[in-house]
Amino acid sequence: AAEQLNCCLFVHPWDMQIDGRMSKYWFPWLIGMPTETTVAICSMIMGGIFEKFPKLKVCFAHGGGAFPYTAGRIFHGFNMRPDLCAVDNKVDPRKYLGSFYTDSLVHDRGALRLLTSVIGEVS
Repeated sequence: AAEQLNCCLFVHPWDMQIDGRMSKYWFPWLIGMPTETTVAICSMIMGGIFEKFPKLKVCFAHGGGAFPYTAGRIFHGFNMRPDLCAVDNKVDPRKYLGSFYTDSLVHDRGALRLLTSVIGEVS
């Protein structure tokens, strides 16, 4: 429905792990949210959501979480272990760079430069 209505989905994490080693130092917000955002991006890519809905507009919170930093690892893993990563979508994840959005809430100039160099820039 969102694709047909030309709506944008904003994906923001919330259900972070809060127990065990994540219970201290505000880790659910400092580490958990970026991790959950990365999981959401990878799930949509590897799950074939962007293939099934090519005009779907999705914006991910927190600069895409750890995705910009781990993109190389994700792409490499997809190509080296398609038996584990390309189960639901055979398309190389690199194809989707520039087809989804992130906000720019990264709190650091260097992180923002990395984000725009990996994801792209829209003004």
